[in-house]
Amino acid sequence: MDSLEDLDLETIERVGKQGGFLLTTYHAERAKDPASRATESSRSNVIALWHTIKQIYGKAVARDLFLLARNRRQPSN
Repeated sequence: MDSLEDLDLETIERVGKQGGFLLTTYHAERAKDPASRATESSRSNVIALWHTIKQIYGKAVARDLFLLARNRRQPSN
């Protein structure tokens, strides 16, 4: 796949929400304690999702989905 347009809207929404949640969790944990196990675990989850998407859909789609997720990230309180 070469672009996000190759995916159906449901997949884009689902992965965008999942990615946004993982990024929000990572940033919240990093704000509490950058060196904690929770921060490292959250970071690992973001990386694992990135690699999985890249393997399934290709690098271009993974990049576009990451940008979408970043824009959907919940603002931290």
